[in-house]
Amino acid sequence: MKTKDLILETAKEMISQVGFHRATTSNLAKTANISEGTIYRHFESKEDILLHILTGLENEFSYYVESIHQRIDKGECTFDLIMSEYFNFVTANEVDLKIMLSTYGLLDSSKRLMAIFLKNLELILGECIKDGIKKGIVKDVPVEENATVVMTIIFGLTRLHLYWPDQGDVRTEAIAFCRRSLLK
Repeated sequence: MKTKDLILETAKEMISQVGFHRATTSNLAKTANISEGTIYRHFESKEDILLHILTGLENEFSYYVESIHQRIDKGECTFDLIMSEYFNFVTANEVDLKIMLSTYGLLDSSKRLMAIFLKNLELILGECIKDGIKKGIVKDVPVEENATVVMTIIFGLTRLHLYWPDQGDVRTEAIAFCRRSLLK
């Protein structure tokens, strides 16, 4: 593993366990078994490390969004697809998502990324609802409002999955609820 990747992976684990403010470059260096100077050869600051983590998460989310847009363009968009693909993304990026959520109130970069997540998820859902209305399989409902409601459900399920995994998986029930609420 490259040193830069080692630093990022160690930082992810440390920040997710103790929080951004309690994670220090000194402890990061000790945990990664490198010198603190090595960290500063690769990153300008602890904030720069966080920015790299968030940028990686943003890139992964962009891949998810693009794959859904490709499905929408082919007319293959369903709530099941959006939600199952989204939760695959969540499962693959749990630590990074926890870092974004835990630093949301602290750093503008986290706020910006959270806004991108929520807006893109809402737009995808809106496109899916519009497509369903055109095909006659979704009720004629206000698109933006319903996309916001479904996005809120999905994001709530994300937090439930990340922070209270013992509460049980209710994704199937959430998808069924969306179906009952929107499908004809």
